[in-house]
Amino acid sequence: MVLRLYFTTLILLLLSASVLGKELLISAAMGTKEFVRTAGKEFQEKTGTKVIFNFSSSGKLINQIVQGAPSDVYISASKFWVDYGVKKGALDEKTVKPFAETSLVLIASKNGKVKELTEAERIAVGNRLAPVGKYALQTLKNLGVYEKVRDKLVYSPNVRQITVWVMTGNADLGLVYYSDYLKFKDRVKLIKFFPNKLHNPIRFYVACVEGENEKECRDFEKFLSELPQSEYKKFGLEKVENGS
Repeated sequence: MVLRLYFTTLILLLLSASVLGKELLISAAMGTKEFVRTAGKEFQEKTGTKVIFNFSSSGKLINQIVQGAPSDVYISASKFWVDYGVKKGALDEKTVKPFAETSLVLIASKNGKVKELTEAERIAVGNRLAPVGKYALQTLKNLGVYEKVRDKLVYSPNVRQITVWVMTGNADLGLVYYSDYLKFKDRVKLIKFFPNKLHNPIRFYVACVEGENEKECRDFEKFLSELPQSEYKKFGLEKVENGS
């Protein structure tokens, strides 16, 4: 009787551990927040794997992971930070693939009067840890206006903060991803799209963190690859087919 009770308890504990262990922690670039949150919830419903989210700038997230912070999936807005994670041994290079891309746009507040970069007093861009800042600086330099506006630039820790500063009037203009503009299109206005030739391709990459949950991560990568293009477009993204 005691032995039977022992094995019953052991089996229940193992089953509980199995259920509790079926989690997926996704560390994702702020520019993918709405898309990744929606996809993650659909993945959770489909597989039963509990999905937990952590959103911030790509550079901040990978530095957290390199320093030992728990994570299973890393989603970056820059190949630079993915390569950094691979070099540090934090990411599995075999799992790295681009899955989506977007455009860079110029936004102003709904009531803002400024439409030209050279007319603005404060222009919000991302800092060195936020890839959106790199794309913004490339664009400003290729437009030939960087030297004229460099003293007007205010640096944000992530793309979402740029939008907030513009909404609240703390910046006249902001350079953000089109996906971020769509999230707040009722509170900011779109001034223009920047031609893609002015900056490196804006691609979002997914990679698995070295660790115990790589199977769940690969399953999530496969799930992303099977989502239709229409699902990506709802969030201002273009699906990168076959991770190419």
